[in-house]
Amino acid sequence: MSMKIATTRLADPGDDWHGPIVEITTDDHITLVVNLPLAPSQAESDPIDRALGALSDLSSAAGDERARRAGKDAKASARSAQDQAELDDQLNAGLEDSFPASDPVATVVTSTLPKRAHAGS
Repeated sequence: MSMKIATTRLADPGDDWHGPIVEITTDDHITLVVNLPLAPSQAESDPIDRALGALSDLSSAAGDERARRAGKDAKASARSAQDQAELDDQLNAGLEDSFPASDPVATVVTSTLPKRAHAGS
């Protein structure tokens, strides 16, 4: 089912301190309120056209966000997410779990040889 815009209206034209506010209502009665930034350079442009342009850009960003949220359940590895703090935590946990196997092998034997009994005593 495709959503359609039913009405657009300039709810507030804005002033020297506030940008215009545009309301966009869909055919299934969802109302989106777009509070446009105060942009003196765009004061002459149609606020409804600016709001529809922002909504179009937001639609693309919303698709990206939905894909990111869907993939959130299949959590990316810390390496692919380049999450250095998580990589450090995983490394520390791995080192703790492998202790004492992570200790180096001793190369020096510390024992004393028994004294030999003298043959002439």
